[in-house]
Amino acid sequence: MNDELIDIREPLAGSKNVRVERGRDGVLHVLVGPITLHLERAYCEELAATLARAMVRLSERPVTGPSARPELRLVED
Repeated sequence: MNDELIDIREPLAGSKNVRVERGRDGVLHVLVGPITLHLERAYCEELAATLARAMVRLSERPVTGPSARPELRLVED
């Protein structure tokens, strides 16, 4: 088999359900459960910052049970 076809990834971080790895070509692979995102570093940084801001906003809301969770929906860009 051709070595160029094999993507050797370097593990960067991980938890029980999430892993982040860097491929030889520099692409970051973000594995969340059954979903894998293949992102350039700039997009991954933007995703991390956006998720952090969202989590801060969620932490400011009072939690009173399952009904307090925001409804999931798709939003247009």
